[in-house]
Amino acid sequence: MKKLYQIIFLIIRIVSGIYILRQGYEKLTGGFSLGGLTKVIAQNQDSPKWYKHFFKIIIEPYTSYWEWIIPIGEIMIGLALIIGFLEYSAALFGIFIMINNILADMIFTYPVQLSGFIFIALNKECINSTSVKTFINKFNKKEAG
Repeated sequence: MKKLYQIIFLIIRIVSGIYILRQGYEKLTGGFSLGGLTKVIAQNQDSPKWYKHFFKIIIEPYTSYWEWIIPIGEIMIGLALIIGFLEYSAALFGIFIMINNILADMIFTYPVQLSGFIFIALNKECINSTSVKTFINKFNKKEAG
């Protein structure tokens, strides 16, 4: 049963990584712009006031930087989850990004992705057993002994 759980965990981790990697790549190559989003969030009735304030003070003045940081961050999260390196940190950053997308009232598939990232972050034992580091250590032990 433990092996089946690890396989399911591995599939969720890799699929979550592929999704966010694709999102980052599409943003990076597709002309991602925060300019229109800042106006939408300011007029949005569903976003909390503190989030609107955060967006106006932190994001809006530096949109040219965030337009690079966000896609590159998503690509890095995706690669980390797919490869199996720093998965816990990647899952936490994924949770942060998905919550931001939901607060910006961009629902799409983000609640499903958020659930995947939370599942990954809550399963540290599976993270440790399915990481690249674990496989490298097992391979080195077999070669040495």
